[in-house]
Amino acid sequence: MKRIRIKQVDTFTSVPFAGNPIAVVTEGDKLTEDEMAKIAREMDLQTAFILKPTEKKADFKVRFYTPKTEVNLLSEASIAAVHTLVEEARFFPKGPVIKIVQQTKAGILPIEIHCRGAEIRKIMTTQVKPVFAPFEGSLQRLADALGISPSEIAGASFPVEIVSTSLPRLMVPLKHLSALQEMKPDFNSLTQLDEEIGACTHVFTLETISPIAMVHTRSFAPKLGIPEEVASGIANGALGAYLVKNKIIRGNSPLTLIAEQGHVLNRPSEIIVELHFTDTEVYLIKVGGKAVTVFEGEIFL
Repeated sequence: MKRIRIKQVDTFTSVPFAGNPIAVVTEGDKLTEDEMAKIAREMDLQTAFILKPTEKKADFKVRFYTPKTEVNLLSEASIAAVHTLVEEARFFPKGPVIKIVQQTKAGILPIEIHCRGAEIRKIMTTQVKPVFAPFEGSLQRLADALGISPSEIAGASFPVEIVSTSLPRLMVPLKHLSALQEMKPDFNSLTQLDEEIGACTHVFTLETISPIAMVHTRSFAPKLGIPEEVASGIANGALGAYLVKNKIIRGNSPLTLIAEQGHVLNRPSEIIVELHFTDTEVYLIKVGGKAVTVFEGEIFL
């Protein structure tokens, strides 16, 4: 029987039982792919498996699983993995910024650990360059799947568009925060739509709860086994690129915004998105925030 250590790390928050809960396994080299998939399914969480790197430039390797499938990159799971590695003294907080490199199926990507003394202030991950595609489906069908009026989408005056920074997301702008909070998606219809367009759905509004946030968001990924995500780093990083491309936000590069998410699930989250761009072309996206460990134990296999 194998005994595998596992932790749950709440990301995009500094307090337990908020933010996005992520399972982290530091002994990924001891597991088969089938065992990784079973652990993620059993935990019913996004799960990061840390392994020894096979690329010279990388400090560690991570494989990412949802309860349903393996994916190339999950920003929140990267944050949870790095938080765990620091907690277990694999990396030491020293100086204002520690730069390390992770190996993922999306590529070799840098991570920054921002510190104040021995305290981690935030962990910033890097996403791949965004790719855009038009949404060619029916707004009426999309609205029906989300459980909202199509006029709420059209009234936002911004395009519905697919953006990918490793995992395609359909950006759906809404005019009112109340509509975003009250909508009740039909997950069967949404799963079918997402399968057809090859993207999960990310809904946002510029009306926010916190005065420091610029966007309030909800993410749905039923086709990945996650009906609604508490907080998505990948989706909000892609949203940042969308906002710059469509001139919805303006400013000098680099520009930092805060996205709030998870409130309807009673797990409020704060996602930091840093955008580097020329004119309206984003060439670098960093996404991050804080994290806190809420429990650790063992899984028996």
